[in-house]
Amino acid sequence: MSKYDIVIKNGTIVDGTRSPRYKGDIGISDGVIKQISTNIPADQAAETIDAQGKIVAPGVIDSHTHYDAQLHWDPYCTSSSWHGVTTVVGGNCGFGFAPCKPDHQERYMLMMANTEQVPIDAQRTAMSWDWETFPQWMAHLKQLPIGINLAMYVPLNPLLIYVMGIEAAKSRMATPEEMQQMKDLLNEAMDHGAIGFAFSFHGDHNSHCDYDGTPMPTDIMDIEMVYELSEVLRDRGEGVIQANVSSPNADNRQVVEKLARRCGRPVIHNIVIVLDALPDYHKSLLTWLDEMDEKGLPIYASSLTLRGWNEIKAYEFNVWDVMPAFREFSTCGDLKDKIAKVNDPEWQQRLKDEYTPRELMGAGGALETYLLSNAHGAEAYAKYEGQNLERIASELGKPVVDLFLDILIATDLEADFVLAAQALSRDPQEVGDVIRHQRILPGNSDGGAHPKFWNGGHYSTDQIMWMTRETDEMSLEDLHAKLSFLPARTLGLHNRGLLLEGYAADVFVYDYDELGYQRDKYDVDSVLPNGDWRRVVYAQGVDAVVVNGKQILKPGMEPTGMLPGEVVGCGAN
Repeated sequence: MSKYDIVIKNGTIVDGTRSPRYKGDIGISDGVIKQISTNIPADQAAETIDAQGKIVAPGVIDSHTHYDAQLHWDPYCTSSSWHGVTTVVGGNCGFGFAPCKPDHQERYMLMMANTEQVPIDAQRTAMSWDWETFPQWMAHLKQLPIGINLAMYVPLNPLLIYVMGIEAAKSRMATPEEMQQMKDLLNEAMDHGAIGFAFSFHGDHNSHCDYDGTPMPTDIMDIEMVYELSEVLRDRGEGVIQANVSSPNADNRQVVEKLARRCGRPVIHNIVIVLDALPDYHKSLLTWLDEMDEKGLPIYASSLTLRGWNEIKAYEFNVWDVMPAFREFSTCGDLKDKIAKVNDPEWQQRLKDEYTPRELMGAGGALETYLLSNAHGAEAYAKYEGQNLERIASELGKPVVDLFLDILIATDLEADFVLAAQALSRDPQEVGDVIRHQRILPGNSDGGAHPKFWNGGHYSTDQIMWMTRETDEMSLEDLHAKLSFLPARTLGLHNRGLLLEGYAADVFVYDYDELGYQRDKYDVDSVLPNGDWRRVVYAQGVDAVVVNGKQILKPGMEPTGMLPGEVVGCGAN
């Protein structure tokens, strides 16, 4: 019998500790790294991965995803696992599926379809709904055959609705009895593996709306409920809070600070982005994080710091719903209803009156930043394909909103638009300043969400390319510590995020020179239930992804069929 299940031989090991890289072999048995040495004989292994000339790094931990539904039809959580991600976190922003009373199941799926654009038919087809409580949800997840590890927040929208009902959750403070019930349910959830809880709090200024266009419960709740729930984590001495509370147009940082003071547990602020049009936005957040550090508060922030983009058809895109007129368009019905809406002069005028570029900069990008990708045969606009809407509008002598509406009307909403590079900054120094900050968790792929127009699963590949190979903004050692160990430590995922003896064998093997992806253009596949399609980012130069000691991907993103993923977290490791 072989001493090791797998030996990864001859690799250049970047172990996640920030120590200098070194050549070595890694011997793995029973899902754990048993030995790291300069020479482990190949005949001691049942399987060998030749990593000669390759980087061997800890599996990436993505702290912000929405794979809660997708993992029911995609056990590898692609695109993320293609790019070395071995652990994802669900339940972010307070959206999820448990706890849920039976008569709310359809409502929850409609919520997820609107807030995160997860196709409703895919949810209805793939989800068994054999749970009601959060412990039952966790038991359900543990029985799913999954390829990568999963940690779960308790999403506060379902918790509020389960205890208070939908209308009450949107209209009043919980009674003392309801508050105690929510605390008891949160305690129970953490006993069964939840890593903490997550919520959003933006008032009516949020693109994450309910299916009917009204705010989600947590966005308009009495914030004192969150402060009281945080005491559960304080009393337990474990857990983390994810707080989606701020954008360029809505600043609720004081909520994060008060939470951290109240509970003494890590709070992850969402989100830091670098916008060339608002150059002081990210700088003010980094200064604030420094101030919180000086005060001794355990506050971190997730960052959207990848070269990402949207590819949209307007009738599928509701991230602009932060504006009431766009929200009215998104929720007015099917494609026929939306065509009628854009032809309505009264609605057109409301959109024109409401529109300001700043309003959309943190919510999908301002109209000015989009390119016309495909005019779908509309002769008046076909010659402008590939050009910026602001430039086209200037050439035609009309406001950009009028141009946008004219294109939609001329193409019956079939026109394709692409978010231009300047919407999310491509300045490596400014982005590097964010990623290097000691309190920043890079990533925020939003994996599983927005599959018709966004995919951020390539963020780990992009940051290795951009920050180390192309610009030398960071060392590979520092970046892998950011991609793996910092999120593991912040989230309380013990014995993960490092390549050390005794740690879980989650490993990312890649060719540093060949690592890449197709830039600024998504591929499309049809792997959703019922043959539905999504946009994806394939990886190049990835040789192997190992999860809990089992190889799930071979060169060329070929899946092995192994499904070794586990539910990890408080009481779940």
